[in-house]
Amino acid sequence: MKSGTALVADKDIIQRALYYLNGFRILLAPILLGAALSRFAVDLTPAYKTFLLQAAAFTYLGAAVVFMIVHLRKSSPAAELASFSLATDLIIIGIVLHCFGGIESGLVILILFYIGIAGLLLPLRTALLFASLVAIGLVIDATLTPQQITVAAKVAQAGLYGIAAFVTALASSLLGQWGREYQLLAERRGVDMANLEQVNELIIHRMRSGVLVVDSAGTVRQINEAAWYLLGNPPVKERNLRVIAPALFDRLQRWRKTGKSQDEGLLLQSTQVAVVPRMLSMPGLKSEATLIFLEDTSVISRRARDLAQASLARLSASIAHEIRNPLGALSHAGQLLRESEDLNPSDLKLINMMLNHASRMNDIVENVLKLSRRERARVEAVNLVSWARKLTNEFKRYHRLPEEQVKLELPSAAIMVLVDPGQLAQAVWNLMENALKHGRHSEDQIPVLKLRASPIRGHREVALDILDDGPGIPLEKRSQVFEPFFTTHKQGSGLGLYLARQLCDANQASLEYVQVSKAGACFRILLRRPEAQEAKDSAAPQGATTAANS
Repeated sequence: MKSGTALVADKDIIQRALYYLNGFRILLAPILLGAALSRFAVDLTPAYKTFLLQAAAFTYLGAAVVFMIVHLRKSSPAAELASFSLATDLIIIGIVLHCFGGIESGLVILILFYIGIAGLLLPLRTALLFASLVAIGLVIDATLTPQQITVAAKVAQAGLYGIAAFVTALASSLLGQWGREYQLLAERRGVDMANLEQVNELIIHRMRSGVLVVDSAGTVRQINEAAWYLLGNPPVKERNLRVIAPALFDRLQRWRKTGKSQDEGLLLQSTQVAVVPRMLSMPGLKSEATLIFLEDTSVISRRARDLAQASLARLSASIAHEIRNPLGALSHAGQLLRESEDLNPSDLKLINMMLNHASRMNDIVENVLKLSRRERARVEAVNLVSWARKLTNEFKRYHRLPEEQVKLELPSAAIMVLVDPGQLAQAVWNLMENALKHGRHSEDQIPVLKLRASPIRGHREVALDILDDGPGIPLEKRSQVFEPFFTTHKQGSGLGLYLARQLCDANQASLEYVQVSKAGACFRILLRRPEAQEAKDSAAPQGATTAANS
């Protein structure tokens, strides 16, 4: 903190000090003028002191008014005005001191006061110059003023006051320097605190967990972007948590009464997202406030699932590679046996059963190897409407389905999403084949499929739903449908849904099973929009701007 700027008071400090100094002059000048015009001044000896005192008093009054006007108009630099005005004060007060009998009058205290002000506001060299002139003036006054005591004693007393002037200048200058250094330190700490606050707000803004602050009345004081989206993009002016999320408000009230946290998830009705709220009292505030963290359970479960399934995928790929060649030889041998003309019907049935199971095993091997060889997603802006129409037509031609068997619910306008079109086509194809195979009420009934696209979460994302009119998935099995090798069909491989989710994850899209009324199974893919991604990227360098203060 030993910077050069800390040695001299800055312009703002001098400006503020001049307000008080000019006010002091305006109060002191009438007092001096009254004393100069009083009967006491007429009796001063020799006679010239009366005229000199009155002239000094009128001059000081005029100077006080002029200094006040110049300061208010800011027509002169603050440092120069302070130096000139303090020099004028010392000269006029020195004349008054001489007229009232020198150092015996007690006006030396007033001179030391001005020396102290000079030490606080002006450079040390200027303050010491004023102190030296005061010391010389006091010594000269002591030699010229007739006193009953000896001149030597009078000069010694004046010398002591001169030393006091130097000490006052040095002490006030040192105190001023310390004060300015501490001011600079406080300003620097203030800047550091402001930067730290911005960093904290940016961290909270970029957190995937929802964070909000709720006061004792249930009013939301602060909220980050993740919490805002989890609560269904409530209006900016709506701050009542009871209105925004009634279930969360009830959970908060129970926590405040019991002080015990509940680990079970909470379903937010506005977005149908399951969260685990974590609540913490905020100390140091005048009113009771609660900090609430909203952990998206789907994100937590996805992380745990990815860790477990990554290891399983590597192991499965290694096993699939080892059994592929023996499986190919077994299938080839079965085909050769089936071409034999000496087979009886029972043997032919056994061979066909062997080939069917070999084909099923080969499908499993191919799916596992696809996972291990999956290429990196090449994300681009895709028109979801035209893409969905094209994919649906190909699916109907491949499976020879009638037109009314696969329905589309798409908006008329184009919807752009960020995705790898090839990988999305593979994921949706798997989901549609899964619906075609498992969405039957009976073996001879073909389910009706439906593809539906609609913007959600304030048009930030697009939901692509694949629905059927079948029986749906039982509640107790919904948490297992995306696990590898889990299947409810005797001919299923258990990898279709798992592969579809892996492809969606590679495109930063989520695939979930959602409950829809008046429908069978519904799988939803949440896709990013280019506009939302651009807004997200542009918001990053601007700091945290989503902390909504009331």
